[in-house]
Amino acid sequence: MHAAPFFGRADVASYATVGLNPAPAEFQQGRWPATAMPTADHLSRLLQYFANPNVPYYKSWFGPWERALNCLGRSYFQDTAHFDLSPRATIPVGGCPDRQRFVKMVAADLKWFFALLAGRTEIRGLLVAGSSWCITRTGKAGAVHLDRIIREAGPSFGFALAKAKVLSRSGTRLATYSLSRPGGDNIPVFFCGASPSSNSPEVLVQAVQDHAAMLKHLGF
Repeated sequence: MHAAPFFGRADVASYATVGLNPAPAEFQQGRWPATAMPTADHLSRLLQYFANPNVPYYKSWFGPWERALNCLGRSYFQDTAHFDLSPRATIPVGGCPDRQRFVKMVAADLKWFFALLAGRTEIRGLLVAGSSWCITRTGKAGAVHLDRIIREAGPSFGFALAKAKVLSRSGTRLATYSLSRPGGDNIPVFFCGASPSSNSPEVLVQAVQDHAAMLKHLGF
């Protein structure tokens, strides 16, 4: 019942990491109330997510991202927030008994992601990570990366993701892009096929570390 389109200071952040949707463990073990929160309290909880002294941030997932951000001199505690393509926490897509239903959920929720990104003109770069099975707008089976979802859906919301450079064609997919927004500006995008929820989350950290100089040159 607690939608989470973002975590952290999305109101002032200059950069954002991007994932598919919130992890189910985020809302287990009493981390969030079992009943709906007043809107103001809900918003405050999301904005203060990384600074909440009573409920530490979900470190097993955000920890690898934080280490990756540190390679660029960025941090969730300073200038970066996290956005999700869908704000709904679910079981991992790999274990979803009806993946087509999951596909439809993400397709329906993408409008909130793009609305958030359109409203946050201060964002100067996105770091996107993750790939899932059978996450396409047409329902085609196969491993699909989050950059593809953004590229295919973007034009419907005034965004265009143009490929700039493929950094790795074998193993984990790595690429950089330029994302044009409705206002006409462009921001850099870094994509890694391995997210913190993959079998080897340190692949994400290593990928950012290995390309840190280039990413900083792009504006991260």
